Amino acid sequence: MIVYTSGACYQTRVSSPWSSPARKKPVRNRQRILTNVRALCAVLLTIFGVGLSCANAQSQGDAIPDRWLMNQDVIEMLRSGLSVRTVIQRIHDSPCKFDKSAESLEALRTANVPYRVLMAMMQAPELPAPVKGRIPTLIPDSTLVEVVLSESLDTAAQRPGYIVYFRVLEDVRIQGLRVIAKGARARGRLLDSRERSSTGEPARLEWNMMDVEAADGQRIPLRGGNERAGSEINQERSVSAEEGEEFRTFTYGARKVNVPAPIQASPIAPSPSERTNPKQ
Repeated sequence: MIVYTSGACYQTRVSSPWSSPARKKPVRNRQRILTNVRALCAVLLTIFGVGLSCANAQSQGDAIPDRWLMNQDVIEMLRSGLSVRTVIQRIHDSPCKFDKSAESLEALRTANVPYRVLMAMMQAPELPAPVKGRIPTLIPDSTLVEVVLSESLDTAAQRPGYIVYFRVLEDVRIQGLRVIAKGARARGRLLDSRERSSTGEPARLEWNMMDVEAADGQRIPLRGGNERAGSEINQERSVSAEEGEEFRTFTYGARKVNVPAPIQASPIAPSPSERTNPKQ
């Protein structure tokens, strides 16, 4: 629109009612996108924080030392509804510090502790006194260690000499003491890794075990290994072993370790699954 004022000519632009929303719409869209991005970032940070907290809690839980199993613990477990078999298994799998005096035995009988549990308590090994907070323990030769692959292996990816990592599946205990912890790292080495040859020789993947970390940080030598081989019929070009596959290995030679001494704490609380088991 042109306006004439005092001989001067001015040109002004009159905005229509339809032009304003067209200009504001991109701004609103940008604001909406920024809001969504901020919300997404907040969610991701929350998830990351929770995952980190869980990982820290798990690592702290794994570091909790064993505790002594004592007379009162046995009485409390039986009163809570644990089966005789479960209590005996607890005795076998725990470092025990039972009072076996005549007075204590009479107190156990008064508490209606079954005869089989009393026998397991009497047969529990006497552990040596801790020295500077640790108990020397001997891991015998050929002690079973169950492990799981921490990574996938493939003849197309790894070459001979590659270091393979495993995790220990379950605690290894000697006289109730945890000498090798669940989740401890074990190592192996690839001896052979080759794809199917042009002459028709099958693909092959083979490794042997090297060592595993004990409770005191020592590396305990291991023996054993495993292999994967291609089929003569199917003629696979490569073979693999998947992450999470389980294997058995054994300690090589006897080795003394210094296990952290158990602590004395409140009686062990049974897990829900154990509490529902009927007495046997």
